[in-house]
Amino acid sequence: MTVSSTPSTRLPDSDAPSGTLLTVPGSVIREFDPVDVVSDAVAAVNPDVIIPVDPDASVVIPALTGSIDTPIYQPGRGMLPQTIETANGTVTIIVSASIDSLPDDPTSLIETDHGYVVTEMFSLRVDPHARQTQLDGVQKYIDAVDSAWIVDHSMDQETTVDISYLSSKLRASYNRVVSTPNNHHISVSGIGTSRARLGVAIDDSTQPLTVTSVFPSGVVTTETISPDRFGLRGMTGVSETRANRLRAAGFETRSAVATASPHELTTVPSIGTETAQQIHASARAVADEIIVSTGDGSLPSGDPVFIDIETDGLAASTAWLIGVLDGSASSGNYLAFRQPDLDTPGAHLEAFMTWLTGSARRRPVIAWNGYGFDFAVIHDQLETHCPSYLDDWENRYTFDPLYWARTQGNAEFPGRTNKLEHVATALGWEPATQGINGQRVAELYVEWRERMNTADNPQTVSPPPWDRLEAYCEDDVRALAYIYEALTDAHQTQTNNTPLKSRSQSSASTSQGSLSDFGSWKKK
Repeated sequence: MTVSSTPSTRLPDSDAPSGTLLTVPGSVIREFDPVDVVSDAVAAVNPDVIIPVDPDASVVIPALTGSIDTPIYQPGRGMLPQTIETANGTVTIIVSASIDSLPDDPTSLIETDHGYVVTEMFSLRVDPHARQTQLDGVQKYIDAVDSAWIVDHSMDQETTVDISYLSSKLRASYNRVVSTPNNHHISVSGIGTSRARLGVAIDDSTQPLTVTSVFPSGVVTTETISPDRFGLRGMTGVSETRANRLRAAGFETRSAVATASPHELTTVPSIGTETAQQIHASARAVADEIIVSTGDGSLPSGDPVFIDIETDGLAASTAWLIGVLDGSASSGNYLAFRQPDLDTPGAHLEAFMTWLTGSARRRPVIAWNGYGFDFAVIHDQLETHCPSYLDDWENRYTFDPLYWARTQGNAEFPGRTNKLEHVATALGWEPATQGINGQRVAELYVEWRERMNTADNPQTVSPPPWDRLEAYCEDDVRALAYIYEALTDAHQTQTNNTPLKSRSQSSASTSQGSLSDFGSWKKK
């Protein structure tokens, strides 16, 4: 049977609660200390349930039983489906033991607004010649269960309960409404790994942990995190060998390292004074949820301008929104320079540069991972659409807190990853938006752009929720300002101990300047 599918890019209600699933591949259990890594991930994510997935899904439960309090349910295992109510009693997560284990009436298991069935039924098959994928398992599922389990309620059909499906055999980025010739519609999202490798078996290398959020409206969002960001391996300067040596010396968790002194850590083979200080600072940052100053590089002087851009993806061909925060995280003025339409790709860039060179002249411009993305994209967009402002941009003082802290060795952040939202929330920032990330924003923009470019009458095309997308961008720049304020406090107060030397101190300078000082980021 041939099925068709359309991407699902809906957003959850801004104030909706969510349930959380943590997907753990068996490859993580085989490569890492399972209790160390998974317990740290559980502490960071606080999931409602852990779902084992391939490769080697069967090793997860035996490795974690007795050491993790969170329930661990594996689809396809057991006699009866396991259920968990979550999201303030608005969502039920059902882990399906088998197709036959599901009762005819979904309401016997689901008494909440929405039900999510975790299953291993749906997977992708690849035609290596046509280089196309096919979703397998749909017809088999439809034939085996009562029709009450099938209808997708985004299609406005009358049924007794709302149900979506989470497949442990599909990659975490898969999020679609699947339609069949029989007019069945099923919402299917991936929470695991895919066997679709153009004719090659599933990759047996370590797969990421996946955090899946499920909402009462049927919206699903996923985020993948490398397992080496958790536990001992998640600390700066700790390789697999050093992690094993730390455990052998009695430092079995990140918390144990944080409560020890740097001097105590030097008793571990191959860990000298400087490395011990580095590892201890990294452990303290996460354990105490603070920024730890580790270097003596200078921060910008003057009142900063915080920026964040929204594009059409990582290989950006446009920066359709430049969000600017003028002032503090809590009370600063947010300005949104958004592309007004597809026919005027440079109008918002000119408006941004007019403001930057006028009201905000001589003020430092700050962006998170700016030297890795934002500053370079703005440079290329100006070169293409507003070249008269290129000199102004190249001579502007720019500063990237992530580069200054991590690459130049001036600070340790508390986030399990270096993502802006992870660092900010670890510091206590409470985001105003949820269920949306940069990838989802880019998908919404690209989907709208494609509909505009192919429509007979573009005026009939419904726009994306611009207010929500701008609110997400505003959230990011306010989070950036929040981090920068904490970074400034940490840098000014230092610690009671002698500050560590910056790892880049041996270079000619540790300060940052205009984009032109970093020629590798300029378009050649």
